[in-house]
Amino acid sequence: MIQKILIGLNLIIGLGGVVGGFLALSSSARASVGISETMLKNSPFTTFLIPGLFLLCIIGFGNLFVSYTSIKTKPSFAYFDCVIGLILCLWIIAQCIMLLSIVPLHVIFFLLGFVQFLGGLLLIRKEHLLPPFSAHQN
Repeated sequence: MIQKILIGLNLIIGLGGVVGGFLALSSSARASVGISETMLKNSPFTTFLIPGLFLLCIIGFGNLFVSYTSIKTKPSFAYFDCVIGLILCLWIIAQCIMLLSIVPLHVIFFLLGFVQFLGGLLLIRKEHLLPPFSAHQN
């Protein structure tokens, strides 16, 4: 049950990351939803290129990869859920600090990342999984 929930979260977050990444990388799409580079005035970025690529590749494709590996290999990749959930939480915190604002989408995706992280921990504990590259594995 936990694994199915995590796969669902990976798919939702991954698709959101892909859409958000493409939105950030397309100036015409950003303009259509009212997002401009002025939002980045308190950040180290002058364009949405780096944040857009991070959102697309790490958050989007990363979550889709984790869902694929979870479907194919069962619970043995639960550590990836922990890592990708933690990355999402840190991404949202950094984004809120750089934008100097918190909007409902930040809260929603932070909570999804936190649930992803905790779900991964629960699955690791339930399945008694060893850490990756552990000396106790064959």
